[in-house]
Amino acid sequence: MSEEKLQTLRREIDSIDERVIFLLAQRLKLADDLVALKRKLKLGIWDAARERAVINRARKRAKSEGLEPAFIESVMRLVIAHMAGVERERVGGAGMWAKIQDAFANFPAQLSVARALFKYGLRVRENGEIACGDIRIPAVQIAGEVGVDRRVVDATAQTILKNEKLRGIFENLEPIAYLKGVAQQLGMGVIEILPKNATEPGIISEVADTISRFRISIRQAVADDPHFVPQPKLTLITDEPVRGDIIEALRKLPSVQSVIVY
Repeated sequence: MSEEKLQTLRREIDSIDERVIFLLAQRLKLADDLVALKRKLKLGIWDAARERAVINRARKRAKSEGLEPAFIESVMRLVIAHMAGVERERVGGAGMWAKIQDAFANFPAQLSVARALFKYGLRVRENGEIACGDIRIPAVQIAGEVGVDRRVVDATAQTILKNEKLRGIFENLEPIAYLKGVAQQLGMGVIEILPKNATEPGIISEVADTISRFRISIRQAVADDPHFVPQPKLTLITDEPVRGDIIEALRKLPSVQSVIVY
């Protein structure tokens, strides 16, 4: 009986998860309409007052539902950041990534493959094979991840090899041992910093100085390249979970737009 009850509860949780994903997808589908309207109204992507209103409303609703407001705030900040990134993609890529988008302008499926290669640090070899370091990755595996045919992966590799600028990038990508996914199991903290302008110098040092004042050590720092990522962020892995006063101090920094805690 207990096992049956467990399975019933798990199926209910799975159903709720599916609805959450569906609603997030519906939210993201509004990006095209938002971009068009903001262009017409000559508005920027980020609206500080609107973000504060959304976060305050989410915190109040969380409290009324018996949820931890800080947890819901982190979730909503992540959703808002991703939505802003999607909107920026609709407007157009930044820097070098815009050139990559142009190279694949007539091949959207290949662009998706290129994004996956960059995301995972997978490089293109001279013979057109995809590799993680020196380990060959079958095209069918990448195709499955992206949701395309294997031949699209092969075609993407050939497009890259025929373009000198793309080749210089994708032949030299390397993966890293990213601790974000295992930080909680290791008793560490995870903070994501969304800067107001990722191209401005000094953001990492400003954030690191603030954290160090609280006697917290940073075990890993991973900064997205603003020329490749529409919504770049700085991810910090700390040797212990961060407290609320540290988060508030980070949010007051002039270079910080938003802080997400896991």
